[in-house]
Amino acid sequence: RRSSDGPTRRNAPQQPIYQGRDRSDTMPWRNHVGNDSFESTLLPNQNQQSPLQNLASQGTVQDATIVNDPRASQMSSPMKFAQLPRATPPVSEHQVQWEQSEPARVPRRGGGGGGGGMAIHSVRWPLVRDPPGVASEFPLLMTRILVTCLSSVGTWYLSLYNGYSAVLASSALTLLVSTCLDRRLGQAAFCGSFAGMSGGHIAPNLSVALLLSVLASASYEVLIHINNSCLGIGGRLGATAFLATSIVAKYQGVGIVGKKLRRGVWKSGAGVSSVAISMILFHILGAVATIFLRESSDDSAAGDPVRASSVVGLVGALFLKDPTAILALYGGSFVGMSLPSRLMYGNAPGNARPGQPQSAASLLASFAGAGAIAGLVHALTIHSGYWTGGWGGKAGLCAFAGCWVYRGFGNVSRFLKKSSHQTR
Repeated sequence: RRSSDGPTRRNAPQQPIYQGRDRSDTMPWRNHVGNDSFESTLLPNQNQQSPLQNLASQGTVQDATIVNDPRASQMSSPMKFAQLPRATPPVSEHQVQWEQSEPARVPRRGGGGGGGGMAIHSVRWPLVRDPPGVASEFPLLMTRILVTCLSSVGTWYLSLYNGYSAVLASSALTLLVSTCLDRRLGQAAFCGSFAGMSGGHIAPNLSVALLLSVLASASYEVLIHINNSCLGIGGRLGATAFLATSIVAKYQGVGIVGKKLRRGVWKSGAGVSSVAISMILFHILGAVATIFLRESSDDSAAGDPVRASSVVGLVGALFLKDPTAILALYGGSFVGMSLPSRLMYGNAPGNARPGQPQSAASLLASFAGAGAIAGLVHALTIHSGYWTGGWGGKAGLCAFAGCWVYRGFGNVSRFLKKSSHQTR
């Protein structure tokens, strides 16, 4: 009441006077969105105080964490205060909102956790977990199809008409989609770009390139999205694109063998050919670099296998001059996309086998071995004249074969050890 209002009449309705009480003095009512009558987040009052609040009232608050009370350490995760903005006049201490704090960051997979915002961190050996696998699929079918087709046609156009290397076009477009659009579209873009690496003898014009992109998208949806075939084995996306390329090549009447290019891996009197050496060495380098990049990168950066492989391929295309070395490095990066538990121990989904902590030597040696086999397979296809002249997905198919051959050697070694133990 203002003093100028004059005397108050008896039994006359009066305006309620706010006495500075806090909101905990009255029982707030809930509406359909969970707010109280003050249009703010519902807070527990004094009569309905939660056990955590009673615990906090008995302790001391320091740096937004409850301390000096033994029961605070028994909580599943620390609690912290988030002070709400003060109004005028100031409100009481009851206008404090409790919120669950984020759990303490722990080192990932045995690797050094790294500082906040860092994309690269040190690796602490031995590792006890796999690096992050591929991201979950993007839910919209038409978006995946569109991305696969555009990546295929874009890679084909950049490499055939603009003079860019096929590896540069493929890795750059995949990184662009994965980082700027959505990480979940990375696999679709990667698979499409492999098909787009085909040469002009397979896709001489835009209409054939569009047909190739549609077949690549269909193969991807059936083999990868629906069946999720060969999860954890590197090169499966390239093998999927290779299937679509082979169908188009058959339609175009292109043979899989170029007889004029047949020659042996071993030169007469000169040892192993330089092509075979380059293929093996750079496949090893690509595989080791990719798995190391995945292990030492943050999950939001190059820890994703699609991004890690694209980064290795992009660096190789920018700094290497030999086309054979660039393609070999890119093919080796597909081996590095494998999950260590699948490549080293055969832990397929639904078929888990006992593993052991992965030391630096065992991890890098396993991927180097698989990369060497993949490089040898690729060199054999070149010297034998198979799928020559730019066959989309061929490098991925060789990496896929190298991983399976290495896994086969591992199974044989496991069987022999088991048999020797049983005979003893």
